[in-house]
Amino acid sequence: MKRIIVMLMIFLSHLAYAYAQNTFQYERIDFFSNTEAQEKQESETEDKQSAEIIISEWAEPIISPSGRVSVYVPPKEVRDFLEESTPENARAYLAWNLKRIKKFILAQELLRKETKELTATKGAKTLLESSIKDTQTNVPVGASYLFYFMLKGCSSCEKQARVIEDIYLTHPEIRIEAFAKGYSDRELENFRFSARQDNGISSLFKVKSYPAIAVFNKRSQRYMLSGFVDKERILSLFK
Repeated sequence: MKRIIVMLMIFLSHLAYAYAQNTFQYERIDFFSNTEAQEKQESETEDKQSAEIIISEWAEPIISPSGRVSVYVPPKEVRDFLEESTPENARAYLAWNLKRIKKFILAQELLRKETKELTATKGAKTLLESSIKDTQTNVPVGASYLFYFMLKGCSSCEKQARVIEDIYLTHPEIRIEAFAKGYSDRELENFRFSARQDNGISSLFKVKSYPAIAVFNKRSQRYMLSGFVDKERILSLFK
């Protein structure tokens, strides 16, 4: 009987031990297993986001697809003037600013010139296409156009230019565009009417001799004149 009781007590003690072990057992947690990988990742992130300082006239931060930041800052002349306003720094700043402004002026002048060239070319092509298609709808109602083609060194062209200038001053309802060959841009600025480089426009109108005039009146009638033409004859085509 005692043997049975002892065996029962041993069995119960083993059962209690197993229950306690199962209840309070935890898996091992390693808090330092990913330390190196985490530090490497943080280092790469810092490298991507580290700022590269570049001195430029155009101050603007740029973020690359990789996340790297490049910070553009004003040049030394500007920073020195802002930090210490002395006459020497002011002169250096003004020199930098004038250089920068000149770039804007040159860029704006080029844009203005190209815009005028494109506008004139587009208008000439539109009117030329209307004459080829023989349609009455492409020329705006009530619009009057005069395209004048001139060549430098042509005495008749110089005489014709004075007539065109007279028409420009006395008949503002007629839109005048002149296209020149052999002239410099500065020389073209001396004309009172709008004058620009030919750039192939004369070939669109099949100009063979100079001076030449293309007339598009408000009734959508089209005329091509070669050689010198007096003012009265030109104006008669717009009536």
